[in-house]
Amino acid sequence: MKTIYYLYIAVFFFICFFFLSIFIINGNTIFFDVPVYEWLQTWPRTDFFKVITNAGELWFLLILIVISLVLLRKKEQRQLFLGTMAVEAVLNVLLKYFFSRERPGFPHLVEVSGYSFPSGHMMAVTTFSFLILYFIWHSKMSKVKKGIFSIPFILYVVLIGFSRIYLGVHFASDVLGAFCLAVGLVSFFIFLSRSLK
Repeated sequence: MKTIYYLYIAVFFFICFFFLSIFIINGNTIFFDVPVYEWLQTWPRTDFFKVITNAGELWFLLILIVISLVLLRKKEQRQLFLGTMAVEAVLNVLLKYFFSRERPGFPHLVEVSGYSFPSGHMMAVTTFSFLILYFIWHSKMSKVKKGIFSIPFILYVVLIGFSRIYLGVHFASDVLGAFCLAVGLVSFFIFLSRSLK
């Protein structure tokens, strides 16, 4: 894919995040927040989602980051990976305090603290996974292997998002906002990295 396309993708997802944030900036819920939560509650999978959500905790991500750094052999890849993850972490903290959105009033099935928007778990996991997907699809593996190796990271993002909503600690809009911002961030840094190279 051409380098400029990554900028287009970044702009698109940043715009999506911007319009989403306008709706929730005053603490409002969005029309799909409650229906998505109620839909997920029809899945009696509390223990499963508790396990899944732990895979988005900082300690687990740090393990994945260390393993990834060992496997990434090119200096440019490691710089892109670490730089993007670092910016994501700082940006998430700043935005949480900027929006100061309270957690949902749903029953919380796990202990949480801090503000709600954008979801920290979702933003970190999406940033990590999309960086890895980028490296996979720009490797020399066959398309079949690329597809096979991509599936776990796609599921990782989807299940983390569902778990945060199901457990009552995030609105669906928190998760969607985090996803949009993370994809935009990854795309923008890929664009910068490729442009500088």
